[in-house]
Amino acid sequence: MERRQRGTGEPSADAVAFAYRTLRGEILDGTIPPGTVLSQVSLASALQISRTPLREALRQLASDGLVAGDFNRRLKVTSLDLRDFDEIYALRISIEPLAIRSTIPQLGEAENIRLESFVSGMDDALAHVDMMDFRDNHRLFHLGLAAHAGDRVGKLLAELWDHSERYRLRYLHADVDDLGGASSERLAVSQAEHREMLQAAISKDTDTCARLLVSHLTRTLEAVLAEMSDDRRPRLSRFLVEHRDGSPHGRN
Repeated sequence: MERRQRGTGEPSADAVAFAYRTLRGEILDGTIPPGTVLSQVSLASALQISRTPLREALRQLASDGLVAGDFNRRLKVTSLDLRDFDEIYALRISIEPLAIRSTIPQLGEAENIRLESFVSGMDDALAHVDMMDFRDNHRLFHLGLAAHAGDRVGKLLAELWDHSERYRLRYLHADVDDLGGASSERLAVSQAEHREMLQAAISKDTDTCARLLVSHLTRTLEAVLAEMSDDRRPRLSRFLVEHRDGSPHGRN
């Protein structure tokens, strides 16, 4: 596995940050697949750092829920499963609309311009088949819509976003390098939804933007569930979707 290289003269804190950032990115984008057993010796060699900062980086990844196991024996990348996915989307469907309702009234012109730039950035990334750039702008757009919800909420939403990205990349966008077939169609629909959400945010239409967001999340939820090889039914997220307008099986 090819990794970025680093020199050996930087302080330990920088080495920890480097290892954490590199490994976290590779876990989130699937370069290091779910279930991979991690060799600390191999990782330290590949990253060109000692095992001390590596172990601290791995502890941070364990705190993020991205790795698990015994630090003295074997660590592995956490698996993807229905229960975890259900909890992630139940939390997002519950919290993000509230965060949007709190944020949109406070958005100024400069922030609206930034949101527009993120949507334009996604368009450009799709045109150039640059999925890393697309993911970066996608993340910034969604978190920007919740920017004034508070530090604790913002941190939680960022964490939920990163975990949900693992599922999207694994089950929906595995073939996006050529943007063919279903992936291309999904991304086109997703972009149309982003534009609608952007216009609602700029117009200060909190109800419409929150409703569009829930529909956006629900579409992704259902698309991932359709791809997962699991006969169980999600409990939390499904309940929230069915009752999201205050009545059973309500749809926007």
